[in-house]
Amino acid sequence: MTMMFAPLEMGAEKRSALYHAARLSMLHDRVLKRLDKVDDAADKALAAAELFAAIVRTAESRVTLGM
Repeated sequence: MTMMFAPLEMGAEKRSALYHAARLSMLHDRVLKRLDKVDDAADKALAAAELFAAIVRTAESRVTLGM
């Protein structure tokens, strides 16, 4: 990972570039973590929808059979 703050004797432009690169790297890591959470939530929602569909199919077949 890039240093967050470069030594003060470094030129302002180079120090600014290093700072912004470090911030961008941290932001990228946060976005990846958030996308992982969204992906996990989507998997859980899909599993719940499949379970609900299976229950509805079972209930419909019982109603059709007159049980």
